[in-house]
Amino acid sequence: MKQLDGRVAIVTGASSGIGKAIAEAFAAEGASVVLVARRPKVLDEVAAGIKAKGGSAIAAPTDVTREAEVIALFAKVLENLGRVDILVNNAGVARGAPIEELTLKTWQELLDVNLTAAFLCSREAVRAMKDRGGGRIINMASISSRAPRQHSAAYTTSKYALEGLTRALTFDGRAYGVVASVIHPGAVATGFTPGAKPGPGKTPQDYLMDPADIARIAVLMCTLPPEVNLFDATILPNLQPSFLGRG
Repeated sequence: MKQLDGRVAIVTGASSGIGKAIAEAFAAEGASVVLVARRPKVLDEVAAGIKAKGGSAIAAPTDVTREAEVIALFAKVLENLGRVDILVNNAGVARGAPIEELTLKTWQELLDVNLTAAFLCSREAVRAMKDRGGGRIINMASISSRAPRQHSAAYTTSKYALEGLTRALTFDGRAYGVVASVIHPGAVATGFTPGAKPGPGKTPQDYLMDPADIARIAVLMCTLPPEVNLFDATILPNLQPSFLGRG
């Protein structure tokens, strides 16, 4: 028996990078995975890849910054699959600018994707999970919530706030068996770094993790006993400048 047999998992930002890797890992462990992002064609390709390996996946194109679309997403999942056991809030964008040049429009757009979408999805997940006696929510933060990069005010703020949201969710969710966790990845080969590949870079400090490395943490969080919560996990390359002296 696989570790996630019978569970239904919704993964946002599932069209590439960490979200795709988590969706693939969950499916490999037996979960029925709902793939959420805004690009239908790419989602279909990810779903096809999972099915080709014997997994279960459904593409569900959704703009998770829009409340009505998020509500419709969860209603459809409940109608078709009957339950929501896991939510991974992975959708995110990264945009940088010196604080004095950061526009309100950019600030609001980034917070909408990185934070408000996580709130909307988490709210609907809790509503679904409490009726079934529990579930797990994983929020994807960043090492930037430990040590910011220069010119990243909006991104850093969103990631710090995600930990606050996670704390509130897991505290409020105790009454319903809902557990929330947060992952803080360091340097990963994703679409945030176009053309980047996992593995060594020009120097040992430039090593990039594979998104599958992060997915292993997500699987661990979701396969612990319901009474146990790995609340937060920071995962980064051994030689990455991290809590002090980030470049």
